[in-house]
This record gives sequence, C-alpha cells and structure tokens, in this order.
Amino acid sequence: MKQTELINIIIQAEQQAQSIVADAKQEKQRLRDNLKEDAAKLKNKYIEQADNYIKEVQTREDENTDNAILSANETHRAVMDAMEKRYASNREVWIEKIYTMVIES
Repeated sequence: MKQTELINIIIQAEQQAQSIVADAKQEKQRLRDNLKEDAAKLKNKYIEQADNYIKEVQTREDENTDNAILSANETHRAVMDAMEKRYASNREVWIEKIYTMVIES
C-alpha cells in the first residue's frame, strides 16, 4: 500500500469520525429538546390535575358551606318562630308586667 493511499484512508476515517461525532451531537441535542418538551408537558399535566382537584374540592366545600348556612337559617327561623309565638301568647301579660314595674318604680 502506498503512502498516499494510507493518508487517504486516514483522512477518510477522520471525516467519518467527525461525521459520527456531528450526528451524535445532533442526536444529543434532539434528545435534550425532547426531554425539555416532555418535562414541560408533564408539568402542565400535573398543574392541570392540581387545578381540577382544587376546583373539585372548592365545589365540595361550597356545597358544604351552603348546606351549613341553610341549616343555620332553618334553625334560626325555628327559634324566631318559637319566640314570635311565645311573644304572641304572652304579649298582654308582659306588657302588664312591664307597665306595673315602671309604675311601681
């Protein structure tokens, strides 16, 4: 084998090696880009899931609060109705007692 042929083979091998390295660098960059994209997708997915969970909890808590308020209102109305009935049935007696207390004082 001639020296020129040997140099040509070495040059060819070097060019192939550089091509392989360039391809590997491109593949590495592509994989990094894909990884960033996948990470962003996962992050968005988890944020969306968290938002949905928060909305569900908020809805449940709103319903519980509404039910508690309705219950408190019903209890309040029942107490007020009882007080109004008691007032209606004892009104005259109470007025007389108050009048007597004021006059006697």
